[in-house]
Amino acid sequence: MVLETKKEEKEPLMILSAPMGEFQTNCYIIANPTTKEALVVDPGDEADMILDILDQEGLTLFAVMLTHGHVDHMGALEDLRKAVGDDLKVMASSVEQEVLMVADYNLTEWSGKKYTTHANMLFREKKQEYEVLGEKMIFMLTPGHTKGSCCYYFPAYHWLFAGDTLFQGSVGRSDLPTGDTDALMKSVNEVLMKLPDETQVYPGHGGFTTIGEERKTNPFVKR
Repeated sequence: MVLETKKEEKEPLMILSAPMGEFQTNCYIIANPTTKEALVVDPGDEADMILDILDQEGLTLFAVMLTHGHVDHMGALEDLRKAVGDDLKVMASSVEQEVLMVADYNLTEWSGKKYTTHANMLFREKKQEYEVLGEKMIFMLTPGHTKGSCCYYFPAYHWLFAGDTLFQGSVGRSDLPTGDTDALMKSVNEVLMKLPDETQVYPGHGGFTTIGEERKTNPFVKR
């Protein structure tokens, strides 16, 4: 279903979303209706469903953005890569490449079979600007859930794709491999809470929220 479009003079980007797989990970498709290009945020499972949605909407997949390397957020990546080709852009933090490439870190054993994967477009700074779908996107390193967890922010739309760093009324767990509670608290309070109140938060699991709402009600946010 289409979650939101932003009314502007030019045709706006749109977001489509569905929970995927056993862990009901929120998978997001961000699309440019004019160019028909699309990118997928956290393809956790059900590659066939993702490809069907793209086909039904007449969209061409050109990139995947991973918020982190756990299997429930990248479990469909290899099938998408096979369908699209090895030139598919796969974005992630450079710090997270190790998590993707070490089976004991990426939790693929949860799927019943250990395996590894990789990203081919790595962000090496804590904060970087990059253009996707004709719009500015800001990569933000937000370690804690994993050592290279990140978020993607579209400032023109006030959209934040938060992965498992920030949830509605909660934050991600930090007791899994490479997790760090102190780092997670810093990421939430010193990075994400610097964003405007109107920022729409699209998390890796559960319902959508806003930075303003989390600033007021999230028990992990410092006041």
